[in-house]
Amino acid sequence: MTRAVAAIVTLALVLAGCSGFVQPDSPETVTPAAVPTDGVGYPPGVSDDAVVPSTLASAHARTLATTNYTLVTRQQVTDSNGTVLRRSNHTRYVAANKTTYAGRFRQNGTELNTFTTRIDYWTNGSIVAAQYDERANGRNRITWPVRDDGPVSDLSERRTIRSVGEAVTLSVADRSDGVVVLVGTRFTNPDRLNTPLFVSDPRNVSVRLRVSHDGTVSAFRLAFDAERSDRQVRVTQEMRLRHIGSTTVKQPEWVANTTQRSLQD
Repeated sequence: MTRAVAAIVTLALVLAGCSGFVQPDSPETVTPAAVPTDGVGYPPGVSDDAVVPSTLASAHARTLATTNYTLVTRQQVTDSNGTVLRRSNHTRYVAANKTTYAGRFRQNGTELNTFTTRIDYWTNGSIVAAQYDERANGRNRITWPVRDDGPVSDLSERRTIRSVGEAVTLSVADRSDGVVVLVGTRFTNPDRLNTPLFVSDPRNVSVRLRVSHDGTVSAFRLAFDAERSDRQVRVTQEMRLRHIGSTTVKQPEWVANTTQRSLQD
């Protein structure tokens, strides 16, 4: 495999892996939301008594499937002194057709040696274009044909929402005419979480989700303690939806200067 092809595979794996924090699942049919007797509705999968994570996650994905939006995810690992060991930020801009989208991924950390990863990408459903920094050769710009579902396999973070709900017991903390707030402070199945590199044994969890009545999860924040190399760390993971219905996705100017590559080269 040539160096260029190796870079393409690495970029595809990074972008596929950073689309969410959790394990894959299977699609589920969404049922209508229950209507409580006081007249204030619930999102699909949510009631006074329980939260069904798979139903809620599928409703979230369904509502975003017909609109454009910007989605921001952040993850941070800190030690007991508050020192940041690893931080990542991923912003994606999604068009209504879901085949055209763009994004920016930034990650830095102190494991082994200080490192920084920077990737910008864009796809129109036929090709993927990526711009990334490589210490040896500086900035690289390449394109390759789309395979399967493109560089990001879970644009809406459906799998993240489902698995967080399956890892932590969720309950309704507040609800109004526009939003329901779900919270959780107890792990029921922590193995459902995909913890960051070198991190294990999650505990002392806290999670909060803001959910619209159509099932759209507009924001969530997950935090938990864990072990990393025999010391305690704190992990925080966040997601926020922005500019729903008003996000635009344009081809970046740098795409014109990319070099075409193929996975068969």
